Amino acid sequence: MPAEVRPYLVPEASTLVWQPWLLLDGHEWRPLPDELDGWDPGTDLRIARRVQVDATRFFQETGVELRNVALTVSWTSSTTDMTEAAPPARFDVGGGAVVDTILVGERLSGVLTLRTTVSLVHSPVGQAVGVAAVPGSVLAEHVQRVVLENVSSMFPVSEIDFSQTRLSPTASWHLETSTDLVAPFYGTFRVLINKRDRELSAAVARGARDKRQQALLDELQAGVASLLLELALHVRDDLADRDEWPPDSVGDVLYRTLAALPLSVPAPPSSVDLAEFRTQISGAVRHLGRGRVFQ
Repeated sequence: MPAEVRPYLVPEASTLVWQPWLLLDGHEWRPLPDELDGWDPGTDLRIARRVQVDATRFFQETGVELRNVALTVSWTSSTTDMTEAAPPARFDVGGGAVVDTILVGERLSGVLTLRTTVSLVHSPVGQAVGVAAVPGSVLAEHVQRVVLENVSSMFPVSEIDFSQTRLSPTASWHLETSTDLVAPFYGTFRVLINKRDRELSAAVARGARDKRQQALLDELQAGVASLLLELALHVRDDLADRDEWPPDSVGDVLYRTLAALPLSVPAPPSSVDLAEFRTQISGAVRHLGRGRVFQ
């Protein structure tokens, strides 16, 4: 997407170094991944990062001294739509600033968007034309998104009797979908479990208690993930119309599904390609860690 043009001078990208976000895992800091596997809803996250700025170049390029700006961090949870922020961190004489904050787990879910900015906190003395003057003006920013709950763990699940619907009464499950790419994904996609399949219903309700129930859940997870991949391939051209979709929209989730593991196969496949297509989908699902994995 084209860069945003601001009504004041901003620094060159090379003037700042956005060091990676770190996550405190037990007693050890490690890089914050793009997806937090196994994150439990309600679990607090302690994260930190350092930003290094060339103070001399920053002043030459913006007309603002580093002592007049601060490092700010805010985060938004896609499904709760709650935004919070950490206290601003000031830059030291060496041009470095560190933010270390705790994200309250009860206010998090879905996709977490972390926004780091270098923002004006004091208006420069003797302001020149084109120099930022309003406190809060953003001179530089960096955005990172972290998936806290992956698609397979966040599908709403409902149990119904398929014989009372248009669905086949002997099918075990059905995925409700939508091709409205701007619609909220978690409000339009839902897994329906046929209550007549008592074994699967019990496994979904109680979790895997034995190997057979685990196999049933693996099969369900793989089937849903395969269908999601196929759907993403069917709307691949539509997804390419935009560089970015609203967080947790249908387009966003399907776009990320393809980006995680691009497939060079036609969709829909011809009769000649159907077998290979199914095999590639099956392999892609397992590669993503869905369903039964090789032991």
